[in-house]
Amino acid sequence: MHYATVKNPAETGMTVIDCAGDGRSRGRAHGESARELVRRALERWADATMHAWHAVREVPDIDAYAARLLAQTGLFDTVARVLPDLADEVRGIAEGAGVPLERVAAYNLMDEQWWYDLDALSALPTSEPGCSVIGLVGAESTVLAQNMDLPAYMDGSQIVLRLRDVDGPEALVLSGAGLIGLTGINAAGVAICVNTLLMLRHNTAGIPVAFALRYALQQHTAGDALQVVQRITHASGQHYAIADRAGVSSIECSGDGGVLRAESRGNPLWHTNHPLYGSEVREESVVQLAASGRIHNSTERLAFLHERAPSLHGADDVKALLADPRTPLCMRPRGVSISQTFGSVLYRLGNRPEASFCLGKPGEARWQRVPFAAIG
Repeated sequence: MHYATVKNPAETGMTVIDCAGDGRSRGRAHGESARELVRRALERWADATMHAWHAVREVPDIDAYAARLLAQTGLFDTVARVLPDLADEVRGIAEGAGVPLERVAAYNLMDEQWWYDLDALSALPTSEPGCSVIGLVGAESTVLAQNMDLPAYMDGSQIVLRLRDVDGPEALVLSGAGLIGLTGINAAGVAICVNTLLMLRHNTAGIPVAFALRYALQQHTAGDALQVVQRITHASGQHYAIADRAGVSSIECSGDGGVLRAESRGNPLWHTNHPLYGSEVREESVVQLAASGRIHNSTERLAFLHERAPSLHGADDVKALLADPRTPLCMRPRGVSISQTFGSVLYRLGNRPEASFCLGKPGEARWQRVPFAAIG
């Protein structure tokens, strides 16, 4: 087993965890190096989840909830069958952090928990799905960037995983302690950002979002990553922006098997949290999301990006826009909102792939570049 933790002494702080080898070894490195962060993250998740489920008598505690989620969906069993190395990584996280596997497995079904709770409780009590993605395609490089908006209780768990598995290229992945990943870039020059599309149909026989992301990042070309995303059965409605030096592919995937794709070669790409390509939606979810204001928030952010896109001419412009707390792209807890911008990423795909991360609230945290070990 090989692991190391690199902590940046800057005031904002940044924890980068090196995870190498097979799935179990990578997970143990993560769990051991970030043990206290993982435990605190799981405690906060448990508190938020049980607050939402307090009236459901057959779910008295977080272990009962995790067991119910795993049993009723079968999603982690699907991962173990189709992507056993990534399932082993989750097992390794639990072992390294000294926490129950069922909790870590359920925690890694983040997007899936959103629709599971929405179906069971007819509400979104622990989350307000967000995320704004920007892609710029230039003559010599492509920029892919994102503000990742997550439940406010996750703040403080931000980490970057520097992954070197047995077969795939090295990858840098924004994550939360205990999670296998949220968005990332690999040393072969493939970057992926994502947006939840909670109004699309889901599928308990599909691959959960976090595992689809990591599987795609194990590919050596954007074309191969595209094939992965288009070929697998998806557990959740999700938008994937897959970029390389030549451009960006924008793909909306639904659990009913629908995969709709658009290319952005010489034009900018922007996407938020509602489908743009006409995929079939779950009407009951649309009604709930509209009533809570989530769809309005998504369309507001998309309109803002449409207005500002012509003024974006490179990475510095994109960083400044994503970090400006005065814009609708930066989410802060207020009113009924219980989510905030968890972190921001900017991937530059040129002669050498580069990754910059801003972990924490926009306007308070600062951008920092994290190098690949092999080429940085």
